[in-house]
Amino acid sequence: MKTSLAILDDLPEIPEFYDKYWNKRPFLLKGYLDMNPANDLISADELAGLSLEEDVRSRIVVSGENQSDWICEHGPFDEEKFSSLPEEKWSLLVQDVEKHHPQTSNLLKYFKFSPRWLIDDIMVSYSVPGGGVGPHLDSYHVFLVQGKGKRRWKIGNNILENEKYIQQLDLKILETDFDGEIVDVERGDVLYIPPKFPHSGETIKESMTFSIGFLGPSMAELLVEFGHHVEEQDRLNNRYDADLLDFRSAGDKMPGAEIDNLRERIASVLNSDHFENWIRNYFEMPED
Repeated sequence: MKTSLAILDDLPEIPEFYDKYWNKRPFLLKGYLDMNPANDLISADELAGLSLEEDVRSRIVVSGENQSDWICEHGPFDEEKFSSLPEEKWSLLVQDVEKHHPQTSNLLKYFKFSPRWLIDDIMVSYSVPGGGVGPHLDSYHVFLVQGKGKRRWKIGNNILENEKYIQQLDLKILETDFDGEIVDVERGDVLYIPPKFPHSGETIKESMTFSIGFLGPSMAELLVEFGHHVEEQDRLNNRYDADLLDFRSAGDKMPGAEIDNLRERIASVLNSDHFENWIRNYFEMPED
């Protein structure tokens, strides 16, 4: 079933947002934010400065004419790198900008309708005309906030399953094109793209784009992190003492009843107040 891009003049009411759009349908919200340069968001020069630092994750992507021509380099960079770049077809992307430039986190106050406790980071990109990262899809929800400049986006009509990528590239660029709609975005426009919807952006006029990503942890990550918490709690971290074993436990094979016993012991920890307190602390954000 085709799911076309919705173009909205106003933010949907919260119930409508979750019923119609969240994880279901992309939308473009025109002129939602005041992106005046005076609002203290990071500038292009400051973004370039961050990319010189060792503890900041950054990339420069140079667009290719052909599939095999794309280039992706990882920071930290030096100042000479920027003077060597062409006038067109490249982008600088920096992760976790809100951690290194706290004023940029002010963007989040406009997204209280979203599950802010799921926010992963604010990635900021600066790009010159022709710049982009190629057609791709993400495993997370993202709001793409357009700062200065103008970009042209193609948004897929549906989620893409069993996607294939160009081989031997340090970028996940889709091997084939996808069906979608094309829109231009300018200062203050916001694109919402659910997970697995293919999309591709290209800069028309020198641009800054602020990508607010919502990414849930894997079950393995949650279990490992909660395991560390349990390890620190003497009352929870009881050793398995095999106190319920009987004659059926003799030999090399663990009886099914003991598997159920262990499952119940783990469930009792997960059903405790400790888990609720821990999981809230893991996800929830402090108030503004």
